[in-house]
Formats: sequence, C-alpha cells, structure tokens
Amino acid sequence: MEINLKNNLPLDILFLIRIKANEFKSEGVQEINASDIKEYLYQIKWKNTDALSMCDIIDDIMSLRFSEVFDYLKLKVIKEASTLNLDDFSELITK
Repeated sequence: MEINLKNNLPLDILFLIRIKANEFKSEGVQEINASDIKEYLYQIKWKNTDALSMCDIIDDIMSLRFSEVFDYLKLKVIKEASTLNLDDFSELITK
C-alpha cells in the first residue's frame, strides 16, 4: 500500500510516531517529541519523496535513532541562531 506523503499521514502511522517518541522518553530522552520526529522524517528522511510503501514508512520510524533526530534539531537551532543579531542574545549575555 502506497502512502502519499503530501497528504496527512494515516492515524496508525501518527500513532507509531508517538510510540517512537515514548520509546525515546523511556530511554531518558525527554526533549524529543512526536512533532520533532515527524519534522525530521519530512525534512530529512522523506525530503525528496512523494510516496512510500507502508512497510518503508514503518521501517523508517522503527529504525530511527534519537541521535539522528537530535543532530537534525541541533543543526536547525544553529541555522536559526545564525539569522539573529547580537542584541537577540542580550538576555543570555547579561546573566
């Protein structure tokens, strides 16, 4: 069964993503949630893909390691910070 990634994901896939987030939490990784995982999948893993089989989607989610999502989020923060100027960090600097 092919899943069009341009449409909303089926509920069972969204549920699987939440299960993966809970798995990370049980391993002590509290900061990565289902939204982060979904964003990583769309922005990195499935970036240039319009559709995937249900089996490939499930495999991508189940084989996902928290370090992959963490590295993505780390780069995202660095890119966002690079667009700011020094005044945006004044609250951090004065502490």
